[in-house]
Amino acid sequence: MRTEIAMKTPALTFALMVVLAAASPANAQQAAAVDPKAIKALSQIGEKLRSLREYTVSADVKTRAPMASGQYRDFRGTAKYQVRAPDHMHASARGIGFDRDIVYDGRTITVFSPTQNHYARIDAPGTLQTLVSTVEQRTGFRMVLAQLFAWDDQARLLQGAQRASYSGEALVGGRSCAHYSYKKDGVAWEVFADAQHLPCKLAFVDTRDSRLPGYDAELTWVERATLPDSTFVFTPPAGAGEVGWDAFGAPGK
Repeated sequence: MRTEIAMKTPALTFALMVVLAAASPANAQQAAAVDPKAIKALSQIGEKLRSLREYTVSADVKTRAPMASGQYRDFRGTAKYQVRAPDHMHASARGIGFDRDIVYDGRTITVFSPTQNHYARIDAPGTLQTLVSTVEQRTGFRMVLAQLFAWDDQARLLQGAQRASYSGEALVGGRSCAHYSYKKDGVAWEVFADAQHLPCKLAFVDTRDSRLPGYDAELTWVERATLPDSTFVFTPPAGAGEVGWDAFGAPGK
């Protein structure tokens, strides 16, 4: 049986990444470390992400993650999202400690394990945020880079960062991208964004852990994709069996 990442760990918890920010006016030393340009960039990224309607985003991911056994492993893999906002998605992840396909049509979520060739369904009418939260709550793992689909109100979340800085331009996959870095409570992360405010690359590391769990994800976007309706319909492969959601809830499944 395959061993998988304990997905509730911080290694793939991109939601932590948005808990940043603006320094308290009462703390001048902290304020000096927070560049307003870096704060504004997060808001611009959020506005851009919320403006997308039908698109794809692919990620090459490297991650170091704690396992259910307590050991750490390094993984390389890919994730791809095909999205029709606000309530349709086909997600796939390969090689990042687990293989999964997730299909959502705004009413029903299907999670499929190609390794075990089994799947589970659940009714969950709502939006992409419903999908992200339901999968986590019911199966115990976070979809890779899930916060891309629920980038929250930065003004409300930006409190108490020790650092928020702009470091100039950098090349990511041949693209010129603005480089921003942030740190709060021992958690450090980097955001690279292109001229259209789309993330080119995201990196995260938990410096509180001596083994430095974290991830590095390089992103490729197709902003105006044409996705057929069949993209968001799950058809079980030959021999696939339907199981309960508990089959996906424990590491090693």
